[in-house]
Amino acid sequence: MKRVIVLALLLLIAPLVSACYNPMDSLALEVRLNKPGIQHDLTSLKDAKNVIIENGSIIYRSHYDDRVAVILKEVDSSLLVRIQIPAKSFESKYAYTSFETPLLISNQSLEQIKALGWDVEDYTFRKRSLFVQINSRKGDECESDSDCAKGGCSGEVCAPKEVAKEIVTPCVYREWYNCLRLTQCGCYNGLCTWKPNSDFEKCLKDYGVDPSKVIKLPLAEVYIADYGKEKPSEGDIADLKALFEELGIACAFEEIEFKTETTNAPVGVVDPYSFNFKEALRVELEWLKEKGIINISDEDIEAIVEVAEKGKSGYNSHIGWYEKGGKYSWIAYDESDNPLLLRCVGQPFELKLPSGQVELSQTTTQSDTTSQQTGTICGPGLILGLVLVARVFRK
Repeated sequence: MKRVIVLALLLLIAPLVSACYNPMDSLALEVRLNKPGIQHDLTSLKDAKNVIIENGSIIYRSHYDDRVAVILKEVDSSLLVRIQIPAKSFESKYAYTSFETPLLISNQSLEQIKALGWDVEDYTFRKRSLFVQINSRKGDECESDSDCAKGGCSGEVCAPKEVAKEIVTPCVYREWYNCLRLTQCGCYNGLCTWKPNSDFEKCLKDYGVDPSKVIKLPLAEVYIADYGKEKPSEGDIADLKALFEELGIACAFEEIEFKTETTNAPVGVVDPYSFNFKEALRVELEWLKEKGIINISDEDIEAIVEVAEKGKSGYNSHIGWYEKGGKYSWIAYDESDNPLLLRCVGQPFELKLPSGQVELSQTTTQSDTTSQQTGTICGPGLILGLVLVARVFRK
């Protein structure tokens, strides 16, 4: 099968398992309007000008950005709404590098990093096309606090128990030793050290002492990638420097060099990192509501837009009305209770857009939609939903 396939052909012949993930999902956002009470009527769109209908999918140009597609598909009595950036090529370059450095990350640093506009999840940081991941290595000095002990004239050194009793230091009391009452000697990441905490670190800084000179830090591997770029732009470099200044490793960053790698990831006709998927989805849902194509509340639109972001698309990750912790809400499917996740990858597809903006032949009002459809939409059946979703976009 060719790597670039016309959408109509893909919908007809792509394998069933390609529904779970497609590289084009990285350029898309998708919501399944499966909440009970939400209704839809696609009659006016099926008769409209400037739409493409392929195997039940309705494709038209976005009202937010006409370079982008909107794809509608009925699945198990509910409606899928997909915002899709078409691909201009299927080879993507990215710049990357990695280095090792002693590193201590405090909660205060994480909050300051968030204030700089970074999305933070554990020790993974994302901002536009930038991706930074930090993996800390573990030392081999200890397994528990009992393996460590204080040493030195003033008990200012934390070391492995068998070593601590032999450590000799000058008997000169330094003011920063007062900070030691805020912490304890113990095992931290496999190293015997004074355990880090915000009060202890602040105290050290108040005395002009670099916490990294007192707290043993394990080596951390720092991986950086800038997607869609052969090399980071000046703005990207500035963002990375600001990030590493907060992490206290700006010096290590100065010496690194970036390499370039090419992948088979699709490249959008619009930059997906700067494209406002939230607003594009909002505009489309409001237009569909205004034209009587969907019957949905403003509250539901707001809740959907709140959790919407690039890449929440495809069988595993689309947004829908799902249960989490015994409560239903608009969330990504893979965040719901006991999701049936699939591991597979489909072929990226070429998306054809209509020649112009959609023109409805007639406008269906909300009251018309309500009178035509009296049933409510229930949650998707596990097996039937899988089969039907698999035939939506042939990912």
